[in-house]
Amino acid sequence: MEFMSTELMAPKIFSSCHVFNTPDFNLLATLESGQVFGFTKEADGGFLGALNQVEVRLRQEENHLLVETEGETVLEEAVRRYFDLDRDLNLVYSHLLSDPRLKPAHKAFKGLRLIRQNPWEAVAGFIVSANNNVKRIQGIWQRLSNSLSENPRIFPSASAIAISNEPALRKIGLGYRAPYLLATARKIADSPERLTQIDQTDYEEAKELLMKYPGVGSKVADCILLYGFHKLEAFPVDVWVSRFMRKFYFRNRKVSEKRIGLFARKRWDSLAGYVQQYLFHAARCQVIKL
Repeated sequence: MEFMSTELMAPKIFSSCHVFNTPDFNLLATLESGQVFGFTKEADGGFLGALNQVEVRLRQEENHLLVETEGETVLEEAVRRYFDLDRDLNLVYSHLLSDPRLKPAHKAFKGLRLIRQNPWEAVAGFIVSANNNVKRIQGIWQRLSNSLSENPRIFPSASAIAISNEPALRKIGLGYRAPYLLATARKIADSPERLTQIDQTDYEEAKELLMKYPGVGSKVADCILLYGFHKLEAFPVDVWVSRFMRKFYFRNRKVSEKRIGLFARKRWDSLAGYVQQYLFHAARCQVIKL
């Protein structure tokens, strides 16, 4: 997976460094597995971006996560929640290791965790992601931040995008997604409590509510629910996941994305989203051959 060039901005110097104990965590796999689009990879292997609207640089040294900030306090609770660090991944690993088809994903990406990002950022990011690749999504994300946010490294709020206009968003590179993002931003800016309602409902109802927003279809809704609301039953079915599931579980038969999702939830229950992330990343990186 390619990341945006760090030459777009001058190197950032931070004044504070917070160190958190993070055993069984793989920062690289977590940030490179298509969950979030606001981090850029630096030459030393660190990542520059924002966590809960605080500008940060993240680096991993063995079992420690180093979080650099500029005068901001990063609470350990917030870091642990963002990266789901309190979850015992052994239940996930048991699913992966019990299936020979999934074992390579465990071996390659052990410690990959699901991010719990800001719900609005997940909504916006995955509307932009439709029929798009990671490099282009990151470019659009950065241009939106440069144009509509006070801090060019922090993604703009729904309200900031809501007062923009379709031509401006198209100029940034959103193309046909521009009216969808604009309309959804305006709906959320007018009624931010809708995101709280989605957070507080079960998976099926939350998906129905999300799909009322312009630009949010079934797959995009599952991505938002998994990466923004941490509803781990969600099982986004993109081209990689579809190929994997149809080859290994449906004998290459044509089956709908809905049926694949139902199969996954029945097989892996509340950890279907975690299994999806491992198999998606492994398939995309060709760790698993399709």
